Formats: sequence, C-alpha cells, structure tokens
Amino acid sequence: MGERMTLLATRAQKVAVVGACLALAVTACGGSSKSSNSSGPTGKKGGTLFLINDADFDHLDPQRTYVSNSLNFTERFMNRTLVTYKSVPGPSGSELVPDMATDLGRASDNNKTWKFTFKDNLKWQDGSPVTCADFKYGVSRGFATGVITDGPTYAFADLKLDLKADGTPVYGGPYVAGSNGGFDNAVQCTDPKNIVFHLAKPIGDFNYTLSLPEFAAVPQAKDTKAQYDNTVFSDGPYKIETYSRSKQLTLVRNSNWDPKTDNVRKAFPDKIVVKMGADPNVIDTQFISDTGDAKTGIMNATNVQPQDLDRVLNDASLKKRAVNGFDGFALYIAINTSKVKNLKVRQALAYAMNLETFRGAYGGKEYGDYARGIITPALKSHKDFDVFGIKKSPTGDPAKAKQLLTEAGVKTPYPIKFDVRNRPATVKAAAAAKEALERNGNFAVTLNPLPVGPYYGLIGKKATQSDISGGGWGPDWPNGSAVIPPLFGGNLSTVDGSTNYSQLKDPKIDSLIDAATSETDLTKQAKLWGGLDEAVVQDAAAIPTIWTKTTQMYGSGVKGAFLHSFYGEIDVNALSVA
Repeated sequence: MGERMTLLATRAQKVAVVGACLALAVTACGGSSKSSNSSGPTGKKGGTLFLINDADFDHLDPQRTYVSNSLNFTERFMNRTLVTYKSVPGPSGSELVPDMATDLGRASDNNKTWKFTFKDNLKWQDGSPVTCADFKYGVSRGFATGVITDGPTYAFADLKLDLKADGTPVYGGPYVAGSNGGFDNAVQCTDPKNIVFHLAKPIGDFNYTLSLPEFAAVPQAKDTKAQYDNTVFSDGPYKIETYSRSKQLTLVRNSNWDPKTDNVRKAFPDKIVVKMGADPNVIDTQFISDTGDAKTGIMNATNVQPQDLDRVLNDASLKKRAVNGFDGFALYIAINTSKVKNLKVRQALAYAMNLETFRGAYGGKEYGDYARGIITPALKSHKDFDVFGIKKSPTGDPAKAKQLLTEAGVKTPYPIKFDVRNRPATVKAAAAAKEALERNGNFAVTLNPLPVGPYYGLIGKKATQSDISGGGWGPDWPNGSAVIPPLFGGNLSTVDGSTNYSQLKDPKIDSLIDAATSETDLTKQAKLWGGLDEAVVQDAAAIPTIWTKTTQMYGSGVKGAFLHSFYGEIDVNALSVA
C-alpha cells in the first residue's frame, strides 16, 4: 500500500499503511460491503488465535499507531478509546458506540466544546484505575514529535492551542519542561471521571476523531517514551506476555479487564499469537492448504496475492474461508482546476475516460468496482449517483467528450500533462487512460512519471503540479468529513503540501463543507457529505476511477470472521477458535 493520506499536509508524505498494494492509491483504513463473507456464528471462549503477518506492526504505542492492521489489533485487544466502532459486518460497522465513555460525547458552544464522562470500574492491567489524567497525558504525548513519531496529529489541528508564526503548536509535549502553550486549557479534567476538549473551530463529528488511539490513555508512571512501543500497558482484554520484534508477539488475558464495562470486545481466545516475517506468497499457500497455524489463524497484514485471487474467489471450498469486499479506498484522477479552468473541458476529460481498461491494468474486477464518487459504498455518507454514465458505459463516451470540447471553444487535441507515480502498474493504468483520452483526437496527453516516495509532495507543489494527477484516498475515520474537506476544501487550495490536488476553491462547496462539519446529527451529516461528493463530481474537480476491494483468508478452525467496514480487514475482535 502507498502512503496513508491525512488531513494535515505535513503527514501526507510520511505515513505508510500495510495491506494490498494499491499502486495509485493513498490508503488508510476502511471498508466492507454486503458481499463480505462471514464464517458464521461465533464459538466458545478458549484456544489460541494466530495472526500470520509478513512483517511486524509499525507501532503498538497508541499515540504512534496509524496503520490499518495495527489499529485493528491494538484498539480491539489493548488500547481502549473513549468511543469505538461496532463489531458487526456491513456498513453498520462504521457506526460509533461508547467505549470507555458513557456516551458519544456532549457538544456545546457551537460544537467547539466536547465533554465526556468515563464509565465506572475502568482499570489498567495492574488493577489501578483509569482516570482522566491518564487520557490527558496520552493526548499530550502526541505533541512530543521528536520522540513519539509516525502517529496522527489531529490534536494539533483541532484543539484550541497557542500557535507559532508558522501555524504549528507552541506546546512541545510532556517531555519538555515549561512547555504548555495552552494545552491545559484545551484538554481539561474537571474531575477524575470527566474530560473536556476545547476546539479551535466547530467540529460536529469530533467524536469520530476520538476513536483514534492518538486520544487513548497512557499512565504517566508507565511511559517509557519511545520504548513504550514494546511495553504497552493495557486497559483492554489482553496484555503482552512476550514480544520479540519482527518475530512473534504473544498476548494473554488481562484479568483486570471488566467485560461489564465493555459492550464491544468479545475476547473469545485465551491467547493471541502473532507470527511475523513470512513471505506473502507463502502465507497464501498456508491458508489455501489450511494447514499448521493457519488452520486457527487469519491473514492480518496481507491480502490474498493477485496471482491467487481468481482461484480463491472461484473455488467454493476456498471462498467460504475468505472475506471480500470494499475496503473504503477510492482511486481518482485529480483535475487541477487552476489550470483546467473550463468546466466543459473538465467534464470532457471525465466522459473520455475508459474505466474498463484502466481497471484492467490493475488486474480487473477482483481489484475493485468502477467508481462514481470519491466517498465509497463502505461509508454511511456514500450517495449513489452517476454523473458521467459509468453504469451504462464504463468504457466512456468519446463522442460526448468531443461535443463538450467543441462547446468550450478550445482547439483539439487539447494538451494535457498527467502526473503519475512511477510504478509499473500505475504507469500501465496511466497509459490506458492516455489511450482513452486521446480517442477521437480529443486530447493530447503527456505522461509525467514522478518518483514513488516523494510523489505526493511533488504534486502538492501548487505552482508546478500538472493538469491532472493520479491519486487516491482512504479516510481516517468512516465519515465524509475525512474525505471531502481534505481533498476539496478551498482553505487548502493554494497551500503547498496540502491534499487538495484539484486546487478547488469553490465558495459554494466551501459553504456546504462548513454546514456539514458543524452538523451534530451524524445521520443528517452523512447526507450532506453524500450531496457534496456529487457536487464535486458534477464540478469535474476529479474523475473517480475505482472503489478498491480487499480479500483475506482465515482457517477452517476460525469462527466469526467478517470484513470490518472501518479497518478494511478481518475484525480481530469477533473471532473465536474453541
């Protein structure tokens, strides 16, 4: 997988996610669909569950955890949060429920103040109580960016803090003496059971942000700074027994976890063993043959490899031990509206695309479905629309494109420079797009391959970005607020390094974004985001191309497996092996 894109531009080039290789996409966690298999009713308590991974977790430290399989593992087993996601298949899995808090939070002051009350009898693995001070300290650690690296930084953007001239927080975290910068006012403990967050701006779904372990508790007395990765102190159903980095991690039950305080975690297995370092192709072989540890195990950091997809999905005996569905990620081509200013020309680009050949470059239908919007069907905020007639003709409509170019009064073939990540599959897909766009003499496309690592930093330089740029997105939480504002918010349109690669600055869109962001009713908010997705596509600020899918296998001894709509992989919480 490529970099995980986030709301903050400074994160865009840094964060990596583990999973299926999406050559054009920037990925995070998400997604499921009605086509996801489930292995049936859950079993009894007991037994050992194996997770077979090709590599170690990026981090277990909650403030540094920012990768799909790590989030799934730590949040479900060790690091509880104020709120979390339902452990159910389908779109309902993206719905928030209280975790360590008694409710989903109470907003006031026009959604700039959020208060949470903790449940009774919350304990750490040593039996000591989990308090507000532990949560406040956990949040503070994320500001120590010289030590606590690689994690999300929504606290930087959302909390009401003192800022330096460059817009970054004055506060430097708990390891810097005398550095506060307004943090004590931004995060307040009114008493041991209540925490209050004061925000810099109204955010109607700030509670979604609090599902990230960036906001999880850490007891100050147990903080070992960078080494906390290896010694995470648990307030969840399991705790670390042994951890040999890049080899094996074993969790056992945490006897001080009280299931009466937890309506989400099932904690069926007695032990969790994570085996690391196997080749992905070998992992496929183990699960296909259903032998050894794979028999009571799951794929966690890898997906079924491309060469095995067809076999797994078409052999009934294998398909019944696989989950397959939308993973919440969308590929798209950003149209630089500062350079391609004519709406009809942008619409012509969309009509000229051939999604059939574009998807074929990635392996065909098993890779995903033709996209009609940026918000995928995995999210509640998805709206079903079809602005450019993709359902009827995924191969495009070059005649309609020619008509629009004629109406625009431009000379054809219209020159287009196309930024593309220099990976084989990506370049192959871009070549397919070039061929489609050049049909009927509509466009003359010049491909601009850019280095893989710094790609998003390069196209984020507004002055030198080309006419169109390949990209993709996976939201940091399952809501349109983690899709539309970072990709199309006008406040980011001229900021170098920002993720608004369409350079869109549309006052109407921005007004609708503000209205959706401040809406506290999440059902109403979801509809607003869906409408915004359609409006952006109508404005041809981007060409949606593929809603990608995930396929993972599990052993015949595993019950309860399904593809979770936020994590984009098998929900480890639901599994039993006894």
